[in-house]
Amino acid sequence: MPIDPAASPPPAGRSLLGQFTGLVLLAVFLPALALAGVLLWQASTSVHAQGATRLAATASASARGLESFLGVHLAAMQVLADRRNATGDIDDLSRWDSDLARVNHYYPAFAHLLVTDADGRVLTSTPALPADAIGPVTDREYFQVPRRTGERHVSNVYQGRGPGNGARMAISVALYRDGQFAGVLAGSMRADALLPMDELDEHGFELLLLDRGLSVLQSSAGLPQRPLDRLDPAAAPALARLARGFDGVQELDAVLAGGEDALAVAAPLDNGWRLLLLQPSGVVKAELRRVAVAVIALLVLVVAGVLAVVVAKMRRLGGSVRALLQRMRQFALDGDSAQLAPANLPRELLPLADAMNGLAARARASFQQVNRSLQEQRRLREELQSVAQRLLTVQEDERRTLSRELHDDIGQSITAIKLAATSLADEALGDDPQVRREILDEIVSIADQTVLKLRNLSLLLRPPQLDSLGLEAALRGQVALLSRNSALQVRLEVAPLEGRLPAATELACFRIAQEALTNVARHAGATCVEIEVELEDGESGPLLVLRVSDDGRGVDASRPAGLGLVTMRERATQIGGSVTIAPRPGGGTVVRAELPMQDGA
Repeated sequence: MPIDPAASPPPAGRSLLGQFTGLVLLAVFLPALALAGVLLWQASTSVHAQGATRLAATASASARGLESFLGVHLAAMQVLADRRNATGDIDDLSRWDSDLARVNHYYPAFAHLLVTDADGRVLTSTPALPADAIGPVTDREYFQVPRRTGERHVSNVYQGRGPGNGARMAISVALYRDGQFAGVLAGSMRADALLPMDELDEHGFELLLLDRGLSVLQSSAGLPQRPLDRLDPAAAPALARLARGFDGVQELDAVLAGGEDALAVAAPLDNGWRLLLLQPSGVVKAELRRVAVAVIALLVLVVAGVLAVVVAKMRRLGGSVRALLQRMRQFALDGDSAQLAPANLPRELLPLADAMNGLAARARASFQQVNRSLQEQRRLREELQSVAQRLLTVQEDERRTLSRELHDDIGQSITAIKLAATSLADEALGDDPQVRREILDEIVSIADQTVLKLRNLSLLLRPPQLDSLGLEAALRGQVALLSRNSALQVRLEVAPLEGRLPAATELACFRIAQEALTNVARHAGATCVEIEVELEDGESGPLLVLRVSDDGRGVDASRPAGLGLVTMRERATQIGGSVTIAPRPGGGTVVRAELPMQDGA
């Protein structure tokens, strides 16, 4: 309808431009916050993964470097021992002093080099040991293992007897004279100088080097363990499990000197030592904070740029929106309202104008569709009323027919029986038995005809087989009656049914089949008809399915449904079922009824 310009304006509320601005701000901030969360989560995962990868790679590289370092020094010692074993001059101490000085010059990692005899007495050493530090070394692992096995050996950590009495480890090889053990050539090193700590400290790593007995060879300042300490499983269970298990990178709680957590990994060495490398959680958190600051700064720049663009666009569109709102006040969805002309609107608002015009067109189309639907409902209601009237008429016709049959046929038969029986008392007949016999035969004949007529009427109203014998017997009786009274070929197939069906289901199935057969006989022009009854599983329980198919002329979908079809659908609907009528492939019609099996349906 047209808008009255004099009408009072609606109460003031939030402006459309303000709401749109708020919506844009939400559309920018919420995704930005979500994106920041996702990026920070990804950054956290990436930092932890990179830290674990870097930690494992550094531990592996450090282990390989230490093995290479020990292998080079072992090879140098073995070469010297093999040369002296080959020349047989093991007792030449002056030459030993020269050889040891040369080895110490080229391999400065050796703190001391010494030669012993077969009884463990030190023959010579470089640098020279104090007199009070020289004694048998039979208690040292670096002497015992080569004497027992003849193999070169890398010892566990032990406390030295020389200057400083610090933690040491030794590399030793066996010496032989004429195939007999003649002593060892051993080189000791400071345990805390096996691995360089500068590079590890630079990256924030902590180091713990353990020997085969889990005693500490070397440790960094950030760990509570010191050289010669044995790693106690009770005091440091997490480190002990890691040293024994080698289960990859793990996060250990309170393992550093200050009680700080750390990522840790264990790398085994070929000689049985364990290298444990740790990275404090604070290092990972600091790196994560740097990444988070960079991500947040980037998002702030992006959001600021988006907001700047939005503000500029809002100012540009403000005038256009106000103009459009003014036009919308003149817009109405009636038959005479003119559409918005796109040529008169700003380019940015053309989609909105098209949407409003489309909305108007759809509203008019919806109104027409609703109007057509109301007219269709009115037509269906009138048709239903007509069918109901026809149903009442047919019901009255059936009652009138039944009354006429009872009065004109059954009543006359009973009257004839009465007259014949009365005539038996007539004295004029005398005692003639022949006449009395003829009267009795007539009475019996009339009674038989009356009984037959009553049975036919009873079958028409409700077959007794349905109550006494069940659905299948009633259907076979109906088929037999149709076969006697028409030329149709009828085939009936009933699936095995366990026990009796609910009474309402049996009655509905029988009446629908009866009505369908009647329609076939009267209207289809068919030569054969098939009746099938079986059980199927439905969504809410088992269903009794009836199919009546014929080879007649088929149904005309353009014609309104007759009374028989309405009756069938009504009977199925009363118990919660349904009836469908469709063309039969090859010609004819198929009536399908689906009836629920629940009692009291």
